[in-house]
Amino acid sequence: MSNERLNTSELVDQTLFILPHLSKKLFEPIHRNEASELHQTHFHILHLVSEHPMLKISEIAAKLAVKKPNLTPLLNTLTEKGFISRKKDEHDGRVMYITLTETGRRFLDEKKGELQIKVADRLASLSAEDQAKLGRAVADMHEVISKLED
Repeated sequence: MSNERLNTSELVDQTLFILPHLSKKLFEPIHRNEASELHQTHFHILHLVSEHPMLKISEIAAKLAVKKPNLTPLLNTLTEKGFISRKKDEHDGRVMYITLTETGRRFLDEKKGELQIKVADRLASLSAEDQAKLGRAVADMHEVISKLED
């Protein structure tokens, strides 16, 4: 392993390029579901809550880098659709937990299944080697970014 320090200027340039392209080339317009009036952040919330049951609103805001006042209308929409529920902490009424409902789980599973099929179709134009590279790159990014402090 090299002792070279990361060129942060290059990292910033590459990240600013890759993030919108990654989302656009893999997920759009798949991610936007006009019929359900949900957009990408709604799906991020549902996925996050499915992975971490009983999250505090402040934890969701921190994990998604969204300010709590901006998160409230998103949570309201998901609550109105019956996808999440809110539960007050038994010991501290100021603390609210968000949980995924069974309706929310079914909806998320259905949409993720659709997304998996459509992404697989998009990736079919890549060679097996390029698909493997992309898989490794995303897995590596996930592993490394998970180590960064919020």
